[in-house]
Amino acid sequence: MHDVSAAVEAMDQVQAGDKTMEMPQLGETIRARRHAVKKTLVQVASETGLTAGFLSQLERNQTSSSITSLVVIAKSLGVTIGDLIKQPAQLRPDTYRGQRQPYSVQRGRVKYERLSTVFPGSQVHSVKFTMPTGYKSEMVSHEGDEMVFVLSGKVGYTVGKDSYVLHVGDSLHFDAKIPHSIESLPHENDAAEVVWVGTVALFDGPQSAASEDRELLLRGTEFF
Repeated sequence: MHDVSAAVEAMDQVQAGDKTMEMPQLGETIRARRHAVKKTLVQVASETGLTAGFLSQLERNQTSSSITSLVVIAKSLGVTIGDLIKQPAQLRPDTYRGQRQPYSVQRGRVKYERLSTVFPGSQVHSVKFTMPTGYKSEMVSHEGDEMVFVLSGKVGYTVGKDSYVLHVGDSLHFDAKIPHSIESLPHENDAAEVVWVGTVALFDGPQSAASEDRELLLRGTEFF
């Protein structure tokens, strides 16, 4: 796990002038962990529903990954998503526009903003993500529900054999076990903004070092 920890610590070296957090050594981290657990690309592909070709490109830093794909990759490798990418902490139950830390995955084109926290028994995870026109995610499947709501732009969704085109104010709710992908379609805006809500464990629970602080923040609320 040393290689994983070292790569995560590299996140702390993001330049102060760059407001978007990203994980520059994600590919090396995934490859090191896969070798440590003695799994082949084909084995990880079979367990995640992703292709071996995509995983190979990801390990060589030739492509980026969606957060939901990282969740299933982490599960296959026996680690948490927090071992692969450092996402902004969200200890409080409230977030505010303009104050959230945007982040991306390995020079990815999608910018994420974390909306949800984690508390004992919580089931739902949520992010806002901004996709430039032309972006298309990999096809992925995982346990749980998934719902998206379009804030701006025009979005295409493929769920199994079905295709959907979503405009501002439109939403989609589906069984995430069905292979699915998202695409930012041509629009007068340069990007599409979407709120994603799902039951897949997108964020790890609070680490022990922060648990006491988090308990104080939530004590007296309906979350504690």
